[in-house]
Amino acid sequence: MQWLKDCQIRVGQIWQQLDLSQRCYLISVLLLLCWLFSLNTQPWLLGLLGISLFTAVINDIWQGFLRIWHSLPGKTFILVSYAILANFCFALADSSVNNLIGVRPEVVPFSVNLTLMLLAPFWSFLLAFVLLAAYLILHSVKLMLLVMLRPLGVRSHHLQGGSYPKLSLTARLCFLPVIFIYMAAAMSGYLNGNTTAIELFQQPVTAAPEAAPPRSAVPEVTVFNQQLSGISGINPEVRWINRTVAWFLYQIESLSKSQCVMQGAEHLVHLNDFEVLVITPDDSQPYGYRYQVRACGSATGPMPRSSH
Repeated sequence: MQWLKDCQIRVGQIWQQLDLSQRCYLISVLLLLCWLFSLNTQPWLLGLLGISLFTAVINDIWQGFLRIWHSLPGKTFILVSYAILANFCFALADSSVNNLIGVRPEVVPFSVNLTLMLLAPFWSFLLAFVLLAAYLILHSVKLMLLVMLRPLGVRSHHLQGGSYPKLSLTARLCFLPVIFIYMAAAMSGYLNGNTTAIELFQQPVTAAPEAAPPRSAVPEVTVFNQQLSGISGINPEVRWINRTVAWFLYQIESLSKSQCVMQGAEHLVHLNDFEVLVITPDDSQPYGYRYQVRACGSATGPMPRSSH
């Protein structure tokens, strides 16, 4: 049993030499091997694999973020990037609410803020996806060049300060496509509002491929609005977000009682002293509500006609 104790001591020493990212990559390799040996009968291993890989990537990105943040140009770049992202999200939130209700979004500021909070994760995730790809690729290329130049006497603290640099570089390069697949699945699932995009990690792979369903039977999700121009052309039309904002606007932000003329289940949003936005539940509409602009009128006067 002495050899077993020696192995345990050796494994413990190796484990202590690894940093957090290297430990996560090692765990990812073990999880991937277990999943392969299980012949895809244990899909939960893929979930643990995703958690392990994201932990490793986040730690790598965090270390790079700290190095950039502690320099004045890097800090300026980060602040400017976040300012641009925030301004971009505010503009897209206004555009999304305008497309939903058909009037200027300033009259429903709380719905705009809700849209901003629901759209911000998508654009933040997309920005992180691009930055992650650029950082990992450049970092991997830099380490690869340093490894290739070591026989020529070129030394770098990036390789001398860490353990197993070649194996770590190999793990990063091999898992890079897997990380992109996980991120794309997460982004698609958020846009679709369900977990359809990650069902491939939950179902075992069968030997015989199934026949593809007819095109009419495949549910389609509109991710980008192709019919609009300008900024609306890149504004994602996420149905579950629009439905959530429409419900919030009718149930919470709009007025159920007003001095203006109201009928049935109508709710109002005052546009100015003379006009109101009328919101009426309508199952025939894409998001469950119909929006009309009409004169405010008076409860004692005749019923005003809708402008459209």
